[in-house]
Amino acid sequence: MRILVVGAGAMGSFLGGLLANRNDVTLVSRRPHADSIRRSGLRITGKTHAIARPRVVTSLRTPQQADLVLIATKSYDTDAAVDSVRPLARRALFLTLQNGLDNPAAIARRASRVVAGTTGIGVTFLRPGEVRHAGVGDTVVGSYAGATADDAVLVRDLLVEAGIPTEVSADIHRDLWLKVIVNCAINPLTAITRLKNGAIARIPWLGEAAASVCREAAAVARAVGLEIDDNEAVLRMLTVARRTRENRSSMLQDVEARRRTEIDAINGAVVREAAHRKIAAPVNAALHALVRGIEESWRVTDRGGVRESI
Repeated sequence: MRILVVGAGAMGSFLGGLLANRNDVTLVSRRPHADSIRRSGLRITGKTHAIARPRVVTSLRTPQQADLVLIATKSYDTDAAVDSVRPLARRALFLTLQNGLDNPAAIARRASRVVAGTTGIGVTFLRPGEVRHAGVGDTVVGSYAGATADDAVLVRDLLVEAGIPTEVSADIHRDLWLKVIVNCAINPLTAITRLKNGAIARIPWLGEAAASVCREAAAVARAVGLEIDDNEAVLRMLTVARRTRENRSSMLQDVEARRRTEIDAINGAVVREAAHRKIAAPVNAALHALVRGIEESWRVTDRGGVRESI
């Protein structure tokens, strides 16, 4: 198939690289990453070892043809990513495995057929041209807006053929919420503490903090109408933390690189939904505020050679 990956960071590169073994894959990435891939291929290390040679571009000014468009940007770039491939919106199948609750709906506002999914795979961007597969995890996909059951099966088969175990979800909305609940605990806590995912399951006081986040977010999910038990949410989170114990979460990687995080699309989304339902979510609100505070600390002004926080 002709597959276009918009947003070839850590996860987009990993998925696109594996899919390129049997498909015509084009990655849209930043120039240093693109240049390295053109020279030496895309190196995947860690739990998977491969050198992939997908096509790679740095912009979509030249029209691209695609049967499947994988949106793999950060959540705050989803709208712009879909706008960049608007000519494909009515004929290509769109797939999102992004973090956050709102990406499938944002894509569906423009695209005719959307398959949504979640993945617990841990991937770290090491350097231009190389990503590290740091942790295994479950991947599920399901038909969303305009997509059929056959579309979801097609995506599953593509991923399985590429070496990514994948199942078709019986309730993709529930699975999206479960993934957000897991991310609400692991991502901000690792970003704040600067610890790898495994610390959540290894350090008792940190694990209890994470469990409190999950229980609170699960209560919000139940208010939405989804049957997600507290124990299921906590167990899912601890399982992901153990399976990806050597991974540095995407939010931790963003904080270390002083990049904008996806906190608004994760804990922020839970807090907004809680407010809409008129219930409290103080633990998620606190984590949202803390990570936003870290981001705010980067806004500095040089005065007389001294970097001063605003």
